[in-house]
Amino acid sequence: MKKTNLNKILALFLVINMCFSLVACSNERKETEVKPKKETITVTDMSGRKVEIPADTEKNTVGSTYGVVTPFLVTLQMSDRVLATNFKSKSFVRMVDEVIVETGNIGNINLDAEALATFSPDVYICKRSDTEKIEVAAKLGIPAITISAEVPEEVLDAYELLGKIFGVEDRAKEIIDYLNNELDEIDKLVATIPEDKKKTALCMGSELGRVAGSDMLQTMMIERAGGKSVVADIKGDRGWVTIGVEEVFSRDPEFLFVTSSSVLDYTIEKIYKDKAWSGMQAVKKKNVYQVPARIDSWDMPGPGFVLGIYYMMHRMYPDVVNNKMMQEKIDSYYTYLYGKTFTGDEIGYSF
Repeated sequence: MKKTNLNKILALFLVINMCFSLVACSNERKETEVKPKKETITVTDMSGRKVEIPADTEKNTVGSTYGVVTPFLVTLQMSDRVLATNFKSKSFVRMVDEVIVETGNIGNINLDAEALATFSPDVYICKRSDTEKIEVAAKLGIPAITISAEVPEEVLDAYELLGKIFGVEDRAKEIIDYLNNELDEIDKLVATIPEDKKKTALCMGSELGRVAGSDMLQTMMIERAGGKSVVADIKGDRGWVTIGVEEVFSRDPEFLFVTSSSVLDYTIEKIYKDKAWSGMQAVKKKNVYQVPARIDSWDMPGPGFVLGIYYMMHRMYPDVVNNKMMQEKIDSYYTYLYGKTFTGDEIGYSF
């Protein structure tokens, strides 16, 4: 009996000893295991920063607080990799991509660090001036890429950069080629306009007397469309400049374009009815126009600028860009970039 008990005790001791040995071996393996580090490539963002991103670009996911970038992601056909984003016009994006409008949100003016950490995208995209957001992402170990699309050349550069980051270089090149071809055609059309027939113009912002300076997209569009800017001497660090209505009167443009912004504190009808504006050439000749489109701006950062140029040319030189051509350009643009086109009633344009 005593011998039997002794054998049981010895057996129990051996089992316990084996358990401890297994645990020790397991812990030793855990201590020696090292998570494989993701391979990276280095890209240069639009602030000139060198940024390391995961090398498997075709799988890279994205989170963004910069609404301007969303149409780029949609037209690059990569909405399935967008974890969180922001919108300049959610109503338009809903018409072209039902997937991306259901993605998460990590903030707008302010970056929600907790949300960014939760979604943990491979790449975070923000505006070039968002230095604080870059720092927040860095603390979370998420590479931040800055984008700027304030002028036509930057739109093309942004497509090239995003194509590289997300492994969609072919689609990016297709869009770049399309936009370049349209710009080439615009230049050829403008070349047919005699210099002494070119119209003077300016673009006004959301407030009366607030204009797009010479370094803003809207003024560059006027010039690319064959117009002569009357604010060539005014710069605003790519921002709207308040010069006052009296100064606008003194510049006396033949055409007055109004930004597509939905927050105007005036209407075109108000301008036409106000006697103070009645002496301006643009008002006398009923040449005051708001740039379309109501829910997909043609005069804000993004690929739509090409339609904005055609629209301005159509208004200033209807014999060069007539109604038929304007409609064809609208249809080809939306079909090529979004896979479908829209009527004026759907997105808000007329001519």
